[in-house]
Amino acid sequence: MNLIIRNVRLIDGTGVDAISSVNVVVENGIISWIGEGNISPLAHPHYDDINGEDLTLMPGTFDCHEHFAGDGGQNGVLAMNDDIPEVLMVKAAANARRALMTGQTSARDVGSPYGMSITLARQVATGSIPGPRITAAGQWIQAPTTWPYSMVYTIETPEQMRQVVSDQIAQGAGLIKVGATGIREDGSDYGTLGPEIASLVVQMAHGAGLKVAAHCTGFVGAREAVEAGIDSIEHATQIDEFTAKLMFERGTVAVPTVSTWDYKLNAATRWNLPKEEIDLAEARRDSSKASFRRMLDAGVKIAAGTDAGGSPVRHGTIVHEMEVMIECGLTTMQAIESATRIAAEITGTIDHTGTVEIGKVADLILVDGDPLSDIGAIRNVWAVFQGGRRIR
Repeated sequence: MNLIIRNVRLIDGTGVDAISSVNVVVENGIISWIGEGNISPLAHPHYDDINGEDLTLMPGTFDCHEHFAGDGGQNGVLAMNDDIPEVLMVKAAANARRALMTGQTSARDVGSPYGMSITLARQVATGSIPGPRITAAGQWIQAPTTWPYSMVYTIETPEQMRQVVSDQIAQGAGLIKVGATGIREDGSDYGTLGPEIASLVVQMAHGAGLKVAAHCTGFVGAREAVEAGIDSIEHATQIDEFTAKLMFERGTVAVPTVSTWDYKLNAATRWNLPKEEIDLAEARRDSSKASFRRMLDAGVKIAAGTDAGGSPVRHGTIVHEMEVMIECGLTTMQAIESATRIAAEITGTIDHTGTVEIGKVADLILVDGDPLSDIGAIRNVWAVFQGGRRIR
């Protein structure tokens, strides 16, 4: 866990300009020095000395919206709802490893059947299973009508919500995930939680040092969630100008998951989707892009998340999410920050990860190429380090 990386281009995740050539030293898994000029050999019997010429060093990426128990694909969500726990855990472990090998060193799992993501996060943390550092919600929580799946825990009263949130905190959840919106048959939307229950969730989670993420695909529920103090709005496909400004004022982060509609539209032909489904996906794309623009104009922080496993999107595809967000209006540097520094802020790990700075854990990737010229270069992973240990 000791290494020197010499002569490397550095994008540190803080948003400052890249440094064309720098040296970085890692000791005992912690970044101990960053600078130019000669470096003396480390006072350690074993260390890796890497010539980073023509490579780019940057923080390991985050995916802020995953469901590791799901494989993605056209019918992946249905399989996640129907599979037995043993199969789901095997899939989750495989997907966690798959994500890590792409250079994704951290993640939020924002809902899993039986709350198994909490167990997965614990096993990854102990080193029993290779994977990103996972901040895990337990089972999804909803008031009726957000999701139609049996794997979701449904409450109808504040007392029931108080009990399930208390149980998840006791189980070791790293955040709380709730559904906050519903859609009527005529296409109109409504809030499902209501101000009392939404505020109760925030009070309990924040009291335990946890953040709250809310599934929001409607205008009304999104506004209610922001007004209640919920920390992140997931999907954020219907955000009006008022709510966008409120998000900025409150410091609410958006996780737009633009990969979801992009994947579906790209797969429409090979899946032989009926026109009605394509029309719905196109409408979601249009609303998502318009909402994205409103949030960007208002100064809302954007964090990268794919909804891998909870949609057709596959795990380990955060770079494509970044590409689509650039198409929606982010600069390339903003897209990188969305998957590094801002992502670390939303997971509550910014003191240790998310940027390449002295004193932080060495969760790093070396990529072949310059991501600021082509964000797709992040796919060209040459090395992955987690806590200074080279795992690829």
